[in-house]
Amino acid sequence: MDSDKAGVPSQWLSPSEALQRFHPPEGSSPALGMRQTAMDISRFGFRIGQLRLLIQAGTLSEVITQTPIYPMPNVPSWFVGVMNLRGNLIPVFDLHHLLEAGEPGQTQTILVLDQGRDGVGIPIDGLPHAIHLGDTLHNVPPLPETLQEHVATAYTTDGGIWLDFDHQSFFTALGWQLAS
Repeated sequence: MDSDKAGVPSQWLSPSEALQRFHPPEGSSPALGMRQTAMDISRFGFRIGQLRLLIQAGTLSEVITQTPIYPMPNVPSWFVGVMNLRGNLIPVFDLHHLLEAGEPGQTQTILVLDQGRDGVGIPIDGLPHAIHLGDTLHNVPPLPETLQEHVATAYTTDGGIWLDFDHQSFFTALGWQLAS
């Protein structure tokens, strides 16, 4: 790039030219085009009793504590109610009760998956944390019937078996149950 006497560039590079000139520093992570193995992939996971569920890649999520949840009349016991999150009413589902996974922990930690109209809340045990995926299991272990069609893959790690949880299809199915 040329510059005049005052050091102001006289000709800027196009964005594609600038990106092609980039050379990653020595020892940095591999180039984007390289194939990743399951061991290279990290996702966030959370626990519901003994179940370990993975949050889908690209899902917006946040943890909420100490927020009021407003119960609703004439709904199944696994539908806790709704909470107000920045002006959006978020339904809260008790998966401990629905999946017969025991009682939730003492502290009320709500994991909110997605946002706005698509947001759903789940009381979880502990906090979500990064999981480095291990080997893919050939067969998904036996699961509660309600969860079976929403888990296609399971992974092993040092901490146990983690289930690839399709929360969108799961909560859509629950929504249909509530509507009927």
